[in-house]
Amino acid sequence: MLTIREKEILAIVHRLTGERGFPPTLREIGAAAGIKSTNGVRYFLDRLEAKGCLRRNQGLSRGIEMAHAPTAPARPALLARDAAAPAAVRIPIVGRVAAGHPVLSEENFEDTLLLDPAFAGAGRLFALKVRGDSMKDAGILEGDTVVVREQREARSGEIVVALVDGEATVKTYRVRRSGGVVLEPANPAFEPIEISERKPLSVLGKVVSVMRRVSG
Repeated sequence: MLTIREKEILAIVHRLTGERGFPPTLREIGAAAGIKSTNGVRYFLDRLEAKGCLRRNQGLSRGIEMAHAPTAPARPALLARDAAAPAAVRIPIVGRVAAGHPVLSEENFEDTLLLDPAFAGAGRLFALKVRGDSMKDAGILEGDTVVVREQREARSGEIVVALVDGEATVKTYRVRRSGGVVLEPANPAFEPIEISERKPLSVLGKVVSVMRRVSG
């Protein structure tokens, strides 16, 4: 299943290819998607290729071939308060994290997110507001709301919410060949966080969706 951002990137590639008669470059995709770094665009194209949505010829600047025409990404209502969608999943937006676990008691809820189950998936879910722009090239921006499925383990390459030095952070979980673990940002202005005995890691969950209010 594609994330909302992946569907947007796929739709941009399809639209630009249809308008011009040939595939776009990384910079053209980035300009249309609001991604400044070509590494950020490459990140999404790698994920789309791995999911079988497109094929790429690495030796060509316009070497993108669509596997099929994408469907338009769904637009779930953000922070809705009504019951217009009875099948929607209610997800608490948690205000803080303490003692290695999200504080999921009712007094610590900042709001409730109603989300289509297709974008939530199974499991126990919570949401957090993003602070900072260390993941901007992965399409996660300051002020976004990330939906997180609680889990204590992660696979290399997954975007997680983790607790490091008592602070919750959103990063890509990487396992190095040496066996060490690093939390990798998606912004060249930030350094990876090396996990060690002096800087232990607690995985709180895997990011399954990113929500963004675009107006109002």
